[in-house]
Amino acid sequence: MYRLQWGSAFVIVGTSGSALVAIAPLFRNLPAGREEPFYRKLLEHNAYMGGMAAFAIQADGWVVLHAGRPLKGIDPQEFATLVSGVGRFADQFDDELIAEFYADDPEAAGANRADAPDDGDDGGAGGDAAGGDAE
Repeated sequence: MYRLQWGSAFVIVGTSGSALVAIAPLFRNLPAGREEPFYRKLLEHNAYMGGMAAFAIQADGWVVLHAGRPLKGIDPQEFATLVSGVGRFADQFDDELIAEFYADDPEAAGANRADAPDDGDDGGAGGDAAGGDAE
């Protein structure tokens, strides 16, 4: 697995079974008392991304931006497009979402993401594993 930095966001890239997965952990917690407008904004952003990536809430509560595709037949350009798409959108949307929903308490967002999930139920694509950091 690899951890790549994109501006203020990072992307963890790895495999899960026979799939390539790119995940950007963005927020540890939902914005207290503003869950419904937050979910709506995530869905609007999903529509904007046109299927290149999607926001999701993991079982442990982390809000992530992710994308994946089968490994079979992937070429270097597809790999770069998948990973950079997640990175670019994560870097764009994290700042917007923090400003709109976490401005009063950025720490509640896990905005520094230093405590992002190392692994868990995300299909094995979490954390700083054998690949180390790449930038």
